[in-house]
Amino acid sequence: MKRIISILILSSFLSFIACKNSTENEIRNKYIAEWKSTKKPIPYTATLKINNDNTFDFFSGACMSRSNSKGKWRIENDTIILNSFKPKNCCFLIVFGGNCEKYGKIGKNYMFKKSFKDCDIKTEDLYDVFENTKFYIKNEKLVFKKSKINDCEDLEKWNNDFVLGKTSMK
Repeated sequence: MKRIISILILSSFLSFIACKNSTENEIRNKYIAEWKSTKKPIPYTATLKINNDNTFDFFSGACMSRSNSKGKWRIENDTIILNSFKPKNCCFLIVFGGNCEKYGKIGKNYMFKKSFKDCDIKTEDLYDVFENTKFYIKNEKLVFKKSKINDCEDLEKWNNDFVLGKTSMK
């Protein structure tokens, strides 16, 4: 009788773990795709590719500027959190979503920080920095979750309008 009870308890425990892992995998798999910008207040394009190996690639461009980023991602509850790798080349850094406080704010002009102190930037490319940057899925769209570090007043509309639509699956 003790053996049967032990088997039932073990079986229940394993079923619970399997269900939990199944739910986590379902949430994870919803994010693994290529996402493209759907709207912006200026002519703009952005592509965010969430890779199966917990890495991501980001590219954006507007008018005559462009930026990119690469990094790692993780899931917490139903939210994906992105963190960029440090760039290997000398470039200007911009925080995704507009982190004015961290990178300097002078009146209405925003300064860009260099990837390496006193390096000579030979290109106009920018590197988007994702620092615990959060997105969630709503109505089949990937929505940027504004946080306290993304608090530039004049970028309020920009932040709220950043939505990505899924263009391809795994």
